[in-house]
Amino acid sequence: MKKGFVFILSGFIFSSCSPDLDVLEYTKANISINLVFPEKDSECTEGSPVSDTQSEVVFEWTDERSSEPYTVHLTNISNSETVLIESESTEIPIVLEKGTPYSWYVTGKYNTSSDVWTFYNEGNGIASFIPFPASALSPISGASISRTSTTVNLRWNAEDLDNDIVGYDLYFGESTDPELLISDIETSSYSGIPVTSGKTYYWKIVTRDSIGNESTSAIFSFSVG
Repeated sequence: MKKGFVFILSGFIFSSCSPDLDVLEYTKANISINLVFPEKDSECTEGSPVSDTQSEVVFEWTDERSSEPYTVHLTNISNSETVLIESESTEIPIVLEKGTPYSWYVTGKYNTSSDVWTFYNEGNGIASFIPFPASALSPISGASISRTSTTVNLRWNAEDLDNDIVGYDLYFGESTDPELLISDIETSSYSGIPVTSGKTYYWKIVTRDSIGNESTSAIFSFSVG
């Protein structure tokens, strides 16, 4: 097992504290790397303690094309910091902060990539979990809907290990930094938003749980026609 070098990447993360999902859009046809561990939307409890605040977790994945060397793209969702970790094999130990939500994906040569997964690294007696950032279900980010459409129905998905999500705030508009459209939505959808042919729209979701924890999604986009 070989540890790689770690590089701090700045200026790459959405201001919404979530991974740049659009970076992976162009590689969807070439996804051959499958993430194994830490599991998606889970609490990682198998780390080895390093200190009172850190633990070491072995990241694992499989690859149909043997496209090493690999790069693990690891984002601390709490502070938006991303590190790039190089590996010559399909597993590598990484030191993480305890009680912290992360997202990760792996890239290799030949333009190969994995999906993006999120997880929590186990903390010391953590009392509550922050919701994972919402993902777009419809329209998917980058989609083009019919030019005859006059309204759009938005749907998204959000997960919380506590299962105590109580509401969502929807930001929507033609700006790449959309303004608040409606707050305290109780369901993961919102219908009948007016749109105009030939325009591009941007949206994001803030997810809130019962004790006030919040997470902000990436900024999604779609065009009309």
